[in-house]
Amino acid sequence: MKVGEMTLMNTKIEVSMPGFMKIDYLNQIRKEEKIGGGGCAAIYKGVILDHLLRQVSFSFLYFLFFISLFLSFFLFMIIKKLKK
Repeated sequence: MKVGEMTLMNTKIEVSMPGFMKIDYLNQIRKEEKIGGGGCAAIYKGVILDHLLRQVSFSFLYFLFFISLFLSFFLFMIIKKLKK
């Protein structure tokens, strides 16, 4: 990247996950092909290389999935009672 192309958005981004203060993009994530973008952003497909980070991220995603199922069921029951 040329110095003139650097902006505040793409100089450094810090990501926080449960148990990890910062993700080291060079050593923990492998950037693959570009899958989208626009404006001042680009979206790349990536692979998590760090085994522990992979476990934490998938556990977090499973947690979010089951919370969303629970909330969907809860909202369904509320709507069902309101229709009666």
